[in-house]
Amino acid sequence: MSLIDLKKTKASKVMGIDCSTHSLAFTIFFNRRPVKWGKILFEGNDVFERLEDAANKLRAVKDEFDVDYIAFESAILARTKNADVTIKLAMVYGACIAELMRKNVKVVTVKPLTWQSYIGNPNFKPAEKVALKKEFPDKSVSWYSTKIREMRKQRTMDYFNKKWPQMELTDNDVGDSAGIAYYAYYSLTTRGNVD
Repeated sequence: MSLIDLKKTKASKVMGIDCSTHSLAFTIFFNRRPVKWGKILFEGNDVFERLEDAANKLRAVKDEFDVDYIAFESAILARTKNADVTIKLAMVYGACIAELMRKNVKVVTVKPLTWQSYIGNPNFKPAEKVALKKEFPDKSVSWYSTKIREMRKQRTMDYFNKKWPQMELTDNDVGDSAGIAYYAYYSLTTRGNVD
């Protein structure tokens, strides 16, 4: 056993979560493959109604999420650049984490670029940005930023659809949850007798 293995948590069933103020996308890995994935939508007219709906829905399905380890994607302030949105996102994260932790499950956060790079989907390199601007000239900075984000999300879904065609991913949030779960399963945990 290496020093790095000593820091890993033993877990055989790992869940990756991509959470927003309106939904929770999840993927569960077990026996080296995804076994369950989907998205839970939070209903309500404001964040507080959605918080209550999130807690109720997660309480109802928590036993179906019989996992040893949960990896949440870190909330990134730079992604929103809006303090109010960041605060609401933090409230939803907190409610979801608190509900899921009631079963004494270990929870960690993973930076987006960490799991994205792990599956071979790092930030665009300068040459890729130049090629994009050639293909779509005279667009705004925000247009390019949005296009790159969309392309990278599609790359993530393509990665898992190619590796496990039965996933048939079309929702990029679920695709991201698969990336988070995959990274956590293979990098942050040991799987006992499963491997």
